[in-house]
Parts: sequence; C-alpha cells; structure tokens
Amino acid sequence: RRWAGGGLSRALAALVATSSWMAVSSVLILLNKAIMSTYDFHFPMSLSGMGMAFSSVAGYICCHVLKVVPVKKRLTLRFYVRNIMPVGFFMALTLYLGNLAYLYLTVSFIQMLKAFTPVITMCILFGFGLETISLQLVAAVFIITAGTVAASYGTIDFSIVGFTAMMLSETAEALRLVLTQKLLTNLRFHPVEGLMYMAPACCFWLFLGALYEEFPVMAREGSLATVMHYPGSFLAAAVLGFGVNTLAYAVIITTSSLTLKVVGTVKNGVVVYCGVLFFSETVSGVQALGYLVSLVGFGWYNKIKLANQVNPSAAKESLPTHLERKNSDCGDGEEVGISIVDQVVRNAERDGAVPRVLPGGMRSPMRKV
Repeated sequence: RRWAGGGLSRALAALVATSSWMAVSSVLILLNKAIMSTYDFHFPMSLSGMGMAFSSVAGYICCHVLKVVPVKKRLTLRFYVRNIMPVGFFMALTLYLGNLAYLYLTVSFIQMLKAFTPVITMCILFGFGLETISLQLVAAVFIITAGTVAASYGTIDFSIVGFTAMMLSETAEALRLVLTQKLLTNLRFHPVEGLMYMAPACCFWLFLGALYEEFPVMAREGSLATVMHYPGSFLAAAVLGFGVNTLAYAVIITTSSLTLKVVGTVKNGVVVYCGVLFFSETVSGVQALGYLVSLVGFGWYNKIKLANQVNPSAAKESLPTHLERKNSDCGDGEEVGISIVDQVVRNAERDGAVPRVLPGGMRSPMRKV
C-alpha cells in the first residue's frame, strides 16, 4: 500500500521487483536443468520435494518465528486433510511432471510449450463450469494451438515422453486451480502463509512417490553423493523456489497481475535464448516461427481476459452454455506455474488490496482492507 502512493519510490520498487522475479525465475529453470542433466540427478520428485521442504520450513519461520507475515487462519486437521491435501496432490503432480519434462526436452522448447497453457486451462475450467467461451477466445486458442503444433513440428530433438509430461503438468496445474477455487475459495492467504500450509502437503505427496519410485534407484546408484558433492546448487534451487513465489507477489502489489503475465512472457523468451547459449540447444526456423505465432495468440488471449475482467458484461457475449451462471466465481486461469500466488492475487484484487488495470493503462484506486 505504501508503494501505491505513486512517484519515484513506487516506480523503483516495481523495477526492482520485476527484474528480481525475472532473474530468479530464469536462474531457477536453468539450475534445475543443470542439476538433472549436467549433474545427472534424474530424480524430479526428489528435487521438487527438496524445494517444497525448504518452502515449508521457510514459511513457518516467517510466520511463527520472525512474525514478518501475520497468520490469519488456523486450520483444523480435518480441514487440512479434506481441503489442503487434495490441492497439494495436484501441486506435487505439476512440479514432478514439469521437472520430468526437462529430462527429455530442451529448455527452449519447454518455454515454447508454456504458451499452450491457456488452451488446457480454459478447457478444464469450462469442463468444470468455471469458464465461458467466446468466439474471440476460441480464435485466440486456435492461434496458440497452431503455433504450438508448428513449434513441435520444428523441434529437432522431439520426445513424446517429455511432451506428454509437459502437457500433463499443465493439465494438473489447471486441475489444481479448479480445486483451489472449489475448496479454498473463502480463504485469504498471504503467499508466504499459503506456502506454510500448502508446501507440506505437496512435500508429502512428492516424497511418498519418491519413496516408491526414486529412493531405491538413488540408493542403488549412490545418487545421494551428488547432493553431497553439490550442496550449494541444491540449496540454491530450494531458496530460489521459495523466492519465485514471494517475488511474484511483490511484482503484483507494485504493478498489477497483468504485468506479471507480460513479464513472464518476456522471461520465457530470455530463457529460450539462455538455453541456446548455455546448453548449446538448437532452435530451428520453423520452431521459432511457431513460437512467435503462439505468443501472438497468447497476447490476444490475455487481452480478451483483461477486457472481460474490466467489463464483465462483455463476457456475456459468449457461446451459450448451461454453466454461464458460474462464471462470476472464476479467476483468470491463464497464469500457470506460480502455485500459491494466483489464488491470493484473485482474492486480493477482488477485495481491493491490489490495483486493477483499467482501460487506457489507468489503475483503480486502492483501498484499505
């Protein structure tokens, strides 16, 4: 709120937040790729579990020890098991499958596939009655799909296993969003408080799967020695994972949720270049053209969603569905990959704690919560 007063301080805070988020998020992607490929630590569940374990501890310290974040909710064990654990399962599935894709696909191609996220998310939300579909959205989705198909066709080292893992990861994230809307819609978590509750649930599912699938192989191959040999890299990955969520929220409170989406698209382009630079990946002309087409569709999709958010009556000019009456309860849905922040932001914008972007680049005034 202090930054919302305008002036140089707010602009500086926004610049620091956005540049920091882009840097941390990009380094995390490249570091995870290096750990699994260069260090030959091919255990995505264990790697994700380490990050979630750190986030669990860091969230608890911030909330209960340092008290930098007030704890607004006290959850009962019954509520935690029935509401948090299912969301944590799909969060774990998203992280596991997303990291698994890096074992089979290039960093560059995975960033290109992220442009396909709105297609999966919109279909899932529509199927659960949390989204209505307009002709413009269908057209934008068609452009994204065409670009993704072209990028896939132009990929030199295409892997059906990696491609399937990435698509399932995005599907799991969309399902996590649906469960969050259904089970946690009335909660108002600060991102760090949300991590304190959500990360242990996610960590439980990840280590449960790793106990059956990865730990025996790790013991047989002596892969724990890799962790001991590169402790700084594994610790850095865990710290960066916690930082991505907190910095994303900082970007939103100093700018807007739309800025985070735009900056995220720019960041993906930077990571594509870094993949070529640091991992000697090859991007063909067809692949680059397909990615460009996907970005055009992605930008149009976000513009349509923003217009519907600012002018809800415009969203009613859509294809008729028996689910339209539920549309007022849904969030954007197209921002995927930030596991805690998206629901927090939607609640904060609705309550007036985060400014919304109005037509012409104006921002709505902020009010105290």
